Amino acid sequence: MAVGTVVLTPGASFALALPTLDLSDHHLPPDEWTARCALMIAAANPAPPALLVLARDHAANAPALGFAQRSARRAVAGYVLVDPVLPAVGGDWPDAPVTVILTPGADTDTRSAALGARLRGWEVVEGEAVGLIGQIATRP
Repeated sequence: MAVGTVVLTPGASFALALPTLDLSDHHLPPDEWTARCALMIAAANPAPPALLVLARDHAANAPALGFAQRSARRAVAGYVLVDPVLPAVGGDWPDAPVTVILTPGADTDTRSAALGARLRGWEVVEGEAVGLIGQIATRP
């Protein structure tokens, strides 16, 4: 599925040369993170489908943010998790392809956890996040 808009969630600050909704500079309390992100995405009304980019600890919120998008009838093309804390897998998540990016700065624990992503059948790639996000976003 071609991507309409790349959504950079709070904590995922990457300079991309693509249609992007950049929410990365918003600092949200953890207990409000998912709801406020969903509201900001709704207010911006990005071109569908969205590629949701979540980084580090915020990646654990991917299922909740994805559910919020489905509830609002916004299509999700995929999830990109950068140096992530892996989210729990539920019965209806993931609902779109998941790619895990391990950057050169990823710590040992994150690299070890990537084995769990591979076992789930998720794509795991290593390299600089900006270039890889661009490649993922432009896939047919």
